[in-house]
Amino acid sequence: MKNQQDLKMRERKIIILLFLLWFLSIGENCFASRSAPDLYREANLAYQEKDYLKAIDLYQDVIKQGHISPELYYNLGNAWYKSGDVPHSILNYERALKMNPGDEDAIFNLKIASLKVVDKIDPVPQIFYKRWIDSLTTLMSTDNWCKVLIAILWLSLIFALIFLFGGSVRVRKSGFILAGVCLFIFLIAFLITSRSHSQNVVQENAIVMSASVYVKSSPDSKGNDLFIIHEGTKVEVLDELNEWKKIKLLNGNVGWLLNSEIEKI
Repeated sequence: MKNQQDLKMRERKIIILLFLLWFLSIGENCFASRSAPDLYREANLAYQEKDYLKAIDLYQDVIKQGHISPELYYNLGNAWYKSGDVPHSILNYERALKMNPGDEDAIFNLKIASLKVVDKIDPVPQIFYKRWIDSLTTLMSTDNWCKVLIAILWLSLIFALIFLFGGSVRVRKSGFILAGVCLFIFLIAFLITSRSHSQNVVQENAIVMSASVYVKSSPDSKGNDLFIIHEGTKVEVLDELNEWKKIKLLNGNVGWLLNSEIEKI
């Protein structure tokens, strides 16, 4: 009887001890966790003090908490560049520009970092109006272009109502002309918005992270070597099969790479 009581007593002590350990671990995590703004400020301070590796770790902790922004990716790109890691700097500049295509600082720094990329790939020539549309897509994000599109559509409806219910011929004529102009601008804005959506949402791009890698003719390590590319090169992802991705370069060359050799923007 006494042995049973001692056994029960020991079991209770073990349960209490485990509960206390669990409680302490929860409390430690609560106290150890810091808010994203605090981490961000600490990362900026580490960057100013030229402790770039610490800044990188802190910026990435902010991202892990789900707080992302163009400024965060831009700062992370700068920290990677200062630490001597060009491909990761390019990756984060590209992520910043994906969220804010008109960021001039990110555009400039991306050009500087790209100068250190071994591969100099000339894009396939485009028709002039496609180049014009592509240049306009970089002015704003896809969301902002959608807002512009909606605003132009509303203006078109307002001028259409003026044309239908105007008090005089002159007013109706002006409403008709302005509605036509707005519809024409709406068509151009629609093309730009569609292109922006395709580039930033539908189209999947990635950065080569391996120092150098052979692009294969098929998703197989025994496939023929088509050509070699180096770290920092930007590729478009066309397809995926198991651990392989089908990629396309700016010059139109197509082949297969392992997932581990690239990182999605």
